[in-house]
Amino acid sequence: MLTAISRYGARVHPATQQIVTACRERGEFIQGPQIASFEQAFAARLGAHHAITASYGRIAFYFILKALQIPAGSEIILPALTFWGVPELARVAGLTVRFADVDPATFCMDPAALERTITEKTRAVVPTHLYGLPCDMDAILDIAGRHNLAVVEDCAHALGATYRGRPVGTFGDGALFSFQTLKPLNCYGGGMAVVREATVAERVRQQVEALPWPDEKRIANKLLVGRLQRIF
Repeated sequence: MLTAISRYGARVHPATQQIVTACRERGEFIQGPQIASFEQAFAARLGAHHAITASYGRIAFYFILKALQIPAGSEIILPALTFWGVPELARVAGLTVRFADVDPATFCMDPAALERTITEKTRAVVPTHLYGLPCDMDAILDIAGRHNLAVVEDCAHALGATYRGRPVGTFGDGALFSFQTLKPLNCYGGGMAVVREATVAERVRQQVEALPWPDEKRIANKLLVGRLQRIF
């Protein structure tokens, strides 16, 4: 039986205000040793090798695409039902987006529709595990293998979901996760890139580390603290 994971109703840790205050006082509101610990714990939870934090799940997706070094102008296939920002960032990465229809029972990518959409220019596919319902990964991986396609799983709605007992996000070359307030794990924002190969992980991390970081204190005082005050 299919069981969806609701994305409504934020789960708030009771010590959130104290955690935020302590980070602000240490000057570690955005960066700090906790991030590395979180990456390690996240990878261990999935049984994955490499997990790298990003500002958003969609930005993690962009970093993965660039790290996979897919040639510009190549086609990438996404499900017809998806968040608009994901195909837009694929376009920003220099790829041509094509859409495959979804299964009416799960709202996930239909493997038969995927295969019909593939052309000689297709180089990647993005199975999206919507509402925690996993895609038919056996069929998708079989198709991807026969057509030599990179597989990037969209797990923004699906942290904790499994397919045949295995966590989603561990089947493809990479996967994105989101920690926006209404996602399965609420971190008031942020995302994670999970990748299989060490060389790809290093390219993702290089992109993250090249970002200009804003002033910690200014961000703490003007952004998240105000949001927390409204929540509490």
